[in-house]
Amino acid sequence: MIKRAEGNSGVLIYETDDSEFADSVIDALTQASIHCYRTGGALPGGSSFTICIYIRNGGDIQRANKVLVELGAAADTPGRVSQKFILLTVFIGALIFALVIAELAK
Repeated sequence: MIKRAEGNSGVLIYETDDSEFADSVIDALTQASIHCYRTGGALPGGSSFTICIYIRNGGDIQRANKVLVELGAAADTPGRVSQKFILLTVFIGALIFALVIAELAK
C-alpha cells in the first residue's frame, strides 16, 4: 500500500511497532542509496506506538519493497476472490432476482 505523507514529500512504505526492525530497514535503505526517513514512536501515556517508514522518491518503491522483503517484512499482496465465490454470489443474486420477479408477477 502506497500512501503520500501529509505535509511531507515522502511515500509511506511500511508501518511497524518494532523499533529495532525499523532501524534495520532505515539502515538497509540508506545502504541501497534510497533516501528515507521514519516518523512516530512511543505515544504519551505509555500507549502503543507505530513507526512509519517513508521514502522520498516514489520511483524507488520497487527497490524499497525488495529491501523490506529481504529483511523479513510481510509482503503486501492484494487479496484474491476465488472464482467459486464469484459464481456462487452471481447465482444467489440471480435466484433472489427471480424470486422477486415471480412474487411481483402474482
